[in-house]
Amino acid sequence: MSSSVPVAVALGSNLGQPLRQLRWASQQLALLAEPGSYRCSPWFRSAPVGGPPGQDDYINGVALLRAHGDAGLFLQRLQRLEHLAGRRPGPRWGPRPLDLDLLWWGEQQATGPHLRLPHPRWRERSFVLAPLAALEPGLRAPGETRTMGQLLRDCPMARPTRLA
Repeated sequence: MSSSVPVAVALGSNLGQPLRQLRWASQQLALLAEPGSYRCSPWFRSAPVGGPPGQDDYINGVALLRAHGDAGLFLQRLQRLEHLAGRRPGPRWGPRPLDLDLLWWGEQQATGPHLRLPHPRWRERSFVLAPLAALEPGLRAPGETRTMGQLLRDCPMARPTRLA
């Protein structure tokens, strides 16, 4: 079996019962992880970025894990979880019951139409950086020189609110 790689997945929801859906998704992601490697951040509330006006705030978090196999197959599993949670095609950055973004898969780089690694905008999004920094402020993503705490400090986007 191939060696595992560090993986980060962003979780978000602003339709239905966001916390319930995110907790379910977190449990499902833990099943995809190498045993003992799964960690999920606290949850944060943030305003929607882009998309149609009038959306509810998002609840966001990030999962860190180690996984084996193929990033493309893992992405398909994430999309299946989104579908099971009720996500259907809609407007870009529109409201959704579950949004799972593969942030990185080890040091793999990909620029295809369906898989882009690392995620092209993760360093610019406080709703991704705040959960990462809460989980492990000293963490450096593969190929990144700055820590999550440093990236969050330098991020110009408004900070999300940590939920109790």
